[in-house]
Amino acid sequence: MIITTLDALRVIQNNTQATFTFPLYDVLSGNTKIAPKIPTLAAGSETFWLMDQGVAVPKSHYDLVGFMRDLWDDVAAIKMNGKAIAQRAAYGSPMLALDETLFKPDAYDALIEADIVGEKTGREIVVGDLTEEAAASLMRGFIRSQEK
Repeated sequence: MIITTLDALRVIQNNTQATFTFPLYDVLSGNTKIAPKIPTLAAGSETFWLMDQGVAVPKSHYDLVGFMRDLWDDVAAIKMNGKAIAQRAAYGSPMLALDETLFKPDAYDALIEADIVGEKTGREIVVGDLTEEAAASLMRGFIRSQEK
């Protein structure tokens, strides 16, 4: 499954207590190796810091959305609590999910995303008939969103 920045942001939002690291391709190596300084998003934070062997590099912070917008193409992998959940085979190739269950939106997330897209584009969103399972999934998503 190919993932986008929106998929990555959704996983970060749904797992606020996890620490995320985003190893970047090293420009100086011709994008064939991983840079020694690794952007890290600490649990509960919305600011990335470059970490050099576990120590934050001064004046090297990014806000969450700015990082995803500006550096997404340079990200080699996404790690959650040290475990890779998505990875690129090589620089320039698409980001692939290693754990697809994390990146699949539930019914509530999909409905909210469609509603926001509809609002921004001025299009009307038509929702089909809900099955009992879909309605339960919507309620679980709503309850989860209210707990945060």
